[in-house]
Amino acid sequence: MLSNPHPLLIRASLALALAFGFSIGLYLILGFAFDLPLSASTPALMQVHGQVQALGFVTMFIIGVGVQLFPRFHASRLDRPRLVSIGGLLLASGVVLRALSQPVLPGPLWRSIGLVGSGILELVGVALAVYAFARVIRGSVQPERGGFAAVLPATLGLSLLGALILNAVLCVYLAQGGIVVPPPQDEALLHLELWGFATSMALAVSGRIFPRFLLLQDTRERLLPYAFVLWAVGALGVPAAWLALPSLTGARAVAALAQLAGAALFVIALRLYELPARSSGMPHVTYPTRRWIRLAFAMMLASATADFGLALAESLGTTIPTLTELSAARHALAQGFLLPLIVLMAARILPGYSGQMMRQPQLLSAMMWTLISGAALRFVAELFGSYGPGWGALVALGGTLGVVAFVVFAVGLWLAESRVPALASRVSSSTHAGR
Repeated sequence: MLSNPHPLLIRASLALALAFGFSIGLYLILGFAFDLPLSASTPALMQVHGQVQALGFVTMFIIGVGVQLFPRFHASRLDRPRLVSIGGLLLASGVVLRALSQPVLPGPLWRSIGLVGSGILELVGVALAVYAFARVIRGSVQPERGGFAAVLPATLGLSLLGALILNAVLCVYLAQGGIVVPPPQDEALLHLELWGFATSMALAVSGRIFPRFLLLQDTRERLLPYAFVLWAVGALGVPAAWLALPSLTGARAVAALAQLAGAALFVIALRLYELPARSSGMPHVTYPTRRWIRLAFAMMLASATADFGLALAESLGTTIPTLTELSAARHALAQGFLLPLIVLMAARILPGYSGQMMRQPQLLSAMMWTLISGAALRFVAELFGSYGPGWGALVALGGTLGVVAFVVFAVGLWLAESRVPALASRVSSSTHAGR
């Protein structure tokens, strides 16, 4: 099992998302929307939900998919698959410890031990997986990408490292008697995880595969350096402003503007919304995929615009953003951009599941439209109406649609992973064929 990290980590990420991520999220959103009685640990559960989704689901899913993608991108071999598996399991253990420990009131020694252990396990687990992937990159036969091309990988690497270190520090704070992480630090941590790492990884993969996969016109390469630099300023500058200068909202607004400009320039450089270079020989695959990806990127741009607008309004003294408004921008990114991309890329590239989705295009279409429409509905309702009369039901509907679509996706992918051959067997077969 450890020699084949892909199905192990994919299933672990799905299990964590279902057990602690989407389930807690649905409990909270229904409680807020319909004014149901919630437990006293609700503030802690809100933060647990965010960390389970960011580290337990998104990060672990990226590691699991990376087992498939990184060796292909670099024409190299993953020679330490067990290290990736062990790292992923340590990460999962840390996430579970955080989920079980933080909602408990301060006092028990096991709570403090669990919280400190959570931060350490997550840091060590990701470090082991990154080390194994670094060996793949070092063994690459592809030419090294220097200059501005290295800005995006550096951004996601620094964001991941910063998030894990900050997470460990905040776990120590909670272990010393804290019930919840203070909002500025929590916002900084989530920004590093979702924008700095996960979205940067999505942009890096998009730039590599979308031009050919979606039959896009030639990329405007001259714009990419500006896009990457602006993106780095935003992805790293916004959390830095939350941490170091929470009262100087102008700095956060400038960083959020840089992030929005970088995202927009990247989309323009990719020519995502322009006419394709040519017609597709497989229109039933290419055309809906291009449409869904365009909608997902539109949600990402909407999220970045909301982040900038909220920071600008606060810096001008117009209004102070509420936690619900910040949540709206964050969920537009997570539910409207990252989750649809995860589902779509799994349906197009993962062994077993991609074949199943080719045979069931209506199911894939239903999942994608449900995810994106639910995210858009939730974003608009949370941002403009919060949980006020009438708006709360729309927020709950949007969140519920996302949960339903994810459950369908998770069950299908879980079953498909049981049919994926072991990594060792594939390596052995390819070596034998080469001989």
